[in-house]
This record gives sequence, C-alpha cells and structure tokens, in this order.
Amino acid sequence: MRVDIVIFAGCAMAVLVSWCIVALRITGRLSLRRKALGRKSSRPTPPVSHGPSPGPADTEFTLAWASPTQVWPALTAENMLLAARLSGRITPDQYRARMLELARHCEPHPTAGE
Repeated sequence: MRVDIVIFAGCAMAVLVSWCIVALRITGRLSLRRKALGRKSSRPTPPVSHGPSPGPADTEFTLAWASPTQVWPALTAENMLLAARLSGRITPDQYRARMLELARHCEPHPTAGE
C-alpha cells in the first residue's frame, strides 16, 4: 500500500516538473542553451575573400549619401510601397519592380557643396 503511494507521488512529481519546464519554455523564461564559459562559439566563421580589394568608390562615403534632401523622400516612398504591399494593394512582383525603379531614381547625386 505504501509502495503505491510512493509510485504515485513520484509519477505526479515527474508530470508536474515536465509541465513546468514546458510552460517556462513556451513563455520564454527558460532557455535550454548552455552559456559557454570561456569557449569559442560553435558558429562557423564566414570565408575570407581572396579576390581583388574594393576600389576607393566602394570604401569612401560622400555626404551625398547623408543628405536629408535625398534620403528622406526615398524612405517615405519606400515606406509607402511597403505599406501598399503589406495591405495587399500591390503584388510581390509589382513591389519588386517599383522598388527597383525607386532605387534607380534615388541614386545619390553630388550636392552643391562637394
């Protein structure tokens, strides 16, 4: 008789602990990832490119990229296109085509002070 009570209590505890672990995992309060103490991450590193180095145009930024007269209208147009796509007013193909057109149109141009 006492053995039955012990077995029942053990099973009940196992079910309770399992339920708590599942509940904590669902709510995001429990992460089963172990934090590495002094170990390197197991993520692979990206391959190193041995090709030609980028030219000066690829590494030097100009003030044209930071000009509010060029950036803000482009961001506004892009946000309007994204809103239209998310609301279903335009198809994915139309969205891509309009984004390409916007990218070509909003290519930075030198400002008067350069």
